[in-house]
Order: sequence, then C-alpha cells, then structure tokens
Amino acid sequence: MSAQGLSVDTHARYFKHCLTMLPAQTAGLDATRMTLAHLCLAGLAALGRLDETVSKQERTEMVEWIYAQQIPARRGNEAYRGFRGGSLFGPHEACENVAANSGNIAATYSALCALLILGDDLARVDREAIVRALGCLQQKSGSFIPHPGTTERDPRFIFCACAISYILDDWRGVDRLAASRYIGGCINFDGGMTQAPLHESHGGHLYCCVASLSLMGTLHQVVAAGDRSRMLRWAMLHQNGGYQGRTNKDPDVCYSFWVGASVEMLGGHALVNCDEVAAFIQSCEAPYGGVSKNPDTRPDPLHSALGIAGYGFCRPDELPRMAPELLLPESIVRSLRAARTGSAV
Repeated sequence: MSAQGLSVDTHARYFKHCLTMLPAQTAGLDATRMTLAHLCLAGLAALGRLDETVSKQERTEMVEWIYAQQIPARRGNEAYRGFRGGSLFGPHEACENVAANSGNIAATYSALCALLILGDDLARVDREAIVRALGCLQQKSGSFIPHPGTTERDPRFIFCACAISYILDDWRGVDRLAASRYIGGCINFDGGMTQAPLHESHGGHLYCCVASLSLMGTLHQVVAAGDRSRMLRWAMLHQNGGYQGRTNKDPDVCYSFWVGASVEMLGGHALVNCDEVAAFIQSCEAPYGGVSKNPDTRPDPLHSALGIAGYGFCRPDELPRMAPELLLPESIVRSLRAARTGSAV
C-alpha cells in the first residue's frame, strides 16, 4: 500500500498480466472471458495507464478476438444474437447447438465497452441483430432475462440492456416505460433497491436501478425527492470504512463502485467520507498488484477494477474519472453524448 495513493504501476502490471494469462483457479470463468477483458481494460483506463500498457498490436488482436465472439445469423437464433462470453466452444461453425453457442446480454454489454475502451468505432457491430435480441429478452414485467431459456430476471439485466441501447443510441429493443415501472417497484421501505419487489435491499441492485434510470433519462421521474433522500441515507448507513453491500455484511471493495457510483448519480458526493473509503480500498491492495474484496484476501479483476474506479470518485485529482452510469472512462461517455448532439467534445 502506498501512503500517497494507489500503487498505480503495480496495478497496471497486474491488469496486463490478467489480460495475458490467468491462474488455473480461474478456469471455471472461461465462459465469462469477455467480462474479465472489460474489467481489466476498465481498470487500466481508471488508472490512466491504458496507452502505455497495451500496445497498438495488442489492441488490434483484442479487437479481433472480441468481434470473433459476435454470434452470426442462423435459422432460429434471433434471440441468441449479440456477443458470447468467450471462445469456449471454438469457432461458431463448430457448434451446431444454438443454445450453447449463444450471445447473452451481459457479454454484449462487456464487449461493447471493451471495444470502446480499445478505441474501436463499433462499425462491425451488428446493431440490428442486437436490438432485435433485446426485444426478445424483455419480459412482460419490464425486466430482462440474459438469454433465452433461463428464469433469471432482475435489474442487472435491465442495466445491461439500457447500457447497450445507450451505447448504440438505439432504444427500439427496450420498453423504457415498462423497465422504469419495474424499477420503481424495487424501491424498498428502507430506501434501498431490491432484485424484485419486497426483496432485500442490495448495493448492487441500487446501482443497476439508478444507472438504468439515468441512462433512460427517467431517474427524476421515477425517484422522487423523498426517495432520493432515503436512497442516500441507505447508502450512508452502509458506509463503514468501505461500503457494505447489504445490512450486517462486512465492507467489500466492489461496492466502492456499486454504491459509490450510485451516490454520485444521486448527487450525494458531499455526504461521503472519502478519506475512509479511500483508506479501505488501499488496505485491500495486494503487494504484487490488484485489489481484493477485503484485507488479507486474494485480488481478482472485478474487485481491482471496481475498487480503483471507486477510488477515483474519492480522489478525483489522482486518477481519471470513470462515468458512474457506465464502467467506462468519462471521456468516452462525453464523446458518445457529443456524437448525438453534434457538439464538440
């Protein structure tokens, strides 16, 4: 741990190593390599070390790998389009099972973010296929499933759908009124946000709900002033050094982003004890790079990237700012906005 700030160089080497090779214990995550790539690239961007860490040739190779995971058109696979989580099943033509070689909403979100961080213009993204797939995945309740054939449906996938639609600047695949109504039903009595109505409040769902509403432009319509105050109160009651994800749980570095970004979007930055949050994140730094979920545990790409992004909210003079509504550099999000308005960045 550095007394002056994060160990930026050490963490940059950690993310570069994770982009190149992961330990054998992570073999079970092979189907989610797209998410791991996004996290490592986002971590480097949050450190301000992407350009010097990833060469032009490496960027090109990564971009080609990502596009190789885009699901091509096949008979009957309209709802399975988008990007898959990795190359676990080999070339697309080698896997005839449509459900096995499937795109999913989380991998598509990560793929688009990774491409943007790498400087790609998304020209090869099959936008129409992705928008149609989103339309197939939204449920009558307004929530989304990640892919056909699953019972999972909650704000995580609403967020992914909203992020994809925002990045592509095409909302035809999302019924925003239905999604906003579902999220409104997840506002809990204690001010937190839940997976579904009447469930337990959770910091991750707070983020997914608030970010989704922000991206859809319905935050202030759905979250009234009183609800906003109660949400900020819930967040502040769950800052115990670092942020807790749920009541009576230990602080966890990943909530430095999930809860911290929610507070930023709700306009509550002045309420945060930034010194305590930053100190907790630093206490979770590994000497060889990376950030763990709490002290004395092993680091991983998720907690490393989210912890560093959350640290940036608390120490904006030390690190580039990440956009709270997307795990992307704020400079990229500004460019996306400018492209829509025709204004200069």
